[in-house]
Amino acid sequence: MKGFCGQALWIDLDQQVAEKKPLDEELLRVYPGGGLLGTYQVYRLTEADTEALSPRNPLVIATGPAAGAAVSGVSRASACALSPLTGAIGESQAGGQLAPALKKAGLDALVITGRATRPLWLRIENERVSFEEASEITGLSTVEVLDRLEEKCGREAVIVQCGPAGEKQVRFANMLSGRNDVFGRTGLGAVLGSKNLRALVVSGSGTAVFADSEALKSLARRGAQRLEQASFPLTLSRHGTPGVVGFQAQAGNLASHNHSRGSIEGYEKLAGESFEPLMGAGATTCYGCVVRCRRKVKHLQAGIHDGLGGPEFETLGLLGSNLDITDPVEVARANQLCNELGLDTITTGALLAWLMECRERGLINPAQLDGIDLCFGNAEAARELIRRIGQRQGIGHLLADGFGRAIEHFGRSCEPYAVHTKNQGFAVHLPQVKPSQALIYAASPIGPDHQSSEHDWLLEAGGDDCFGLGIVGRGDRASTGPAKIRMTVFSQQYYSLLDTLCLCMFCWGPGNLFTYSELTELVRAATGWGVTFHELMKAGERRIHLMRRLNARRGFDRRQDRLPRRMFEPLGEGPSRGRQVAENFGELLDQYYQVLGCDPLTGHPTPGKLLELGLEWTF
Repeated sequence: MKGFCGQALWIDLDQQVAEKKPLDEELLRVYPGGGLLGTYQVYRLTEADTEALSPRNPLVIATGPAAGAAVSGVSRASACALSPLTGAIGESQAGGQLAPALKKAGLDALVITGRATRPLWLRIENERVSFEEASEITGLSTVEVLDRLEEKCGREAVIVQCGPAGEKQVRFANMLSGRNDVFGRTGLGAVLGSKNLRALVVSGSGTAVFADSEALKSLARRGAQRLEQASFPLTLSRHGTPGVVGFQAQAGNLASHNHSRGSIEGYEKLAGESFEPLMGAGATTCYGCVVRCRRKVKHLQAGIHDGLGGPEFETLGLLGSNLDITDPVEVARANQLCNELGLDTITTGALLAWLMECRERGLINPAQLDGIDLCFGNAEAARELIRRIGQRQGIGHLLADGFGRAIEHFGRSCEPYAVHTKNQGFAVHLPQVKPSQALIYAASPIGPDHQSSEHDWLLEAGGDDCFGLGIVGRGDRASTGPAKIRMTVFSQQYYSLLDTLCLCMFCWGPGNLFTYSELTELVRAATGWGVTFHELMKAGERRIHLMRRLNARRGFDRRQDRLPRRMFEPLGEGPSRGRQVAENFGELLDQYYQVLGCDPLTGHPTPGKLLELGLEWTF
């Protein structure tokens, strides 16, 4: 087998044993890695009533067929489990060095089951697997754990950990991979913590074997040569994701004041052009990638560590503009605190913004927040509440379960201002401005996610990037007609394919470094299979519908695919003033389900669609 190692490591924490099991080539042809292979394993290993924080919930980490090749954007890893935040399927992806490290250790996936009787960390080194006592690192910050485990295992080893928030099973805890990469969404850090497993350390001395190494080298050269002419990847290369703050704010697509406005005065201070000279400490990159989009930050004040990952665009929005904070140092400090605790900055920021608005409206008072006067713009109060959430202290214990429990506690009068779907906070991109995101935030099986489809520019641009996905018709960014529905569904299928193959959208998304035909070329060169783009797109569809089928088994239906009230209110001051989600959103959602292959009454995949995708075994 080429591209794949053909092996998964099954880790039974109940018995403290690890066993390598083969992955059949025919299985991998249908479920070729990443979120699709992960969802397949989670579906097989869980029941309708499996609790996300129970030992019965597996955590699956999987790579793609090209991981370990020195080609830009091919070495991400996927983590998948039942989400303790949404209750549905959860998946998140991270770049960096983990996927190549797994390949060097001879593995395509890890399947972690059960719960250890005492805190452990796991060391995986080629053929050797050891279960190590974790009492010395329990309760420490992620930075302290990195320092200690790197001293034991060497800086070449890749460390994945849950942080103190995961230990305490905060439902939106993340998993940190190395010093700069994060499995940020859906609360998978809480799953790791629920298993009494604080960290995984992966290293290997093997080499990934591919079918056509020369073809992969050719792809790598093409990507590198195109960087200077590729607008979006070039912006990321120069400034990281903070480089998009400016044009998003100018377009009225920078969430501010709890998603009620599309821009904020002083946004320029958060933009990459300003942020980089002030705080930049160099760039880092994923394995083999020329874009180098991730920025490290330097020490300016207490609480910011030299050389660690700085805030991305989403964090600059959710812990910055959406809280009416435009001081980049304050946002970096809040980001650092979330990283040390292991918290998803998006849902954390969305919760803080909601509480700030409730405080502004007189619906809650400081006494209800342990005396913290959480007002818009108050960075110190925000950090204090972040600490309490990450440690489950005081009011933070309740907030650590997310919006649902907090609304029950503070009262239904607060609910209209809570910006979430399925208990997961919204990203900084505004559905009021981007109709495609309104559909995806409502209906994505992993909860609201801004990287589950391409954004509305694609339909407006047209050309090969649009037609190549079979999108018929034209429309502008604000349009809500049939062409926008097709764009949303077909680009969702393509992005689902990227999450199956563990490819980065910054390199492989429409209009970036590589074309659709080159994606097919990549998989052929890695595996030797005679795949077609049609076959690969079906794998993307298969992931979406297997996820929706799993969610249906757990009781989810169309009633959970909804948007909060805030989305139907006109945006306030700024370039997008007056914009809101269309009043006929229900009709648009009907059309979305029909094009996707779901019953518009339930949102469930139709039997015919499941049969088409080879998922009849889920009946």
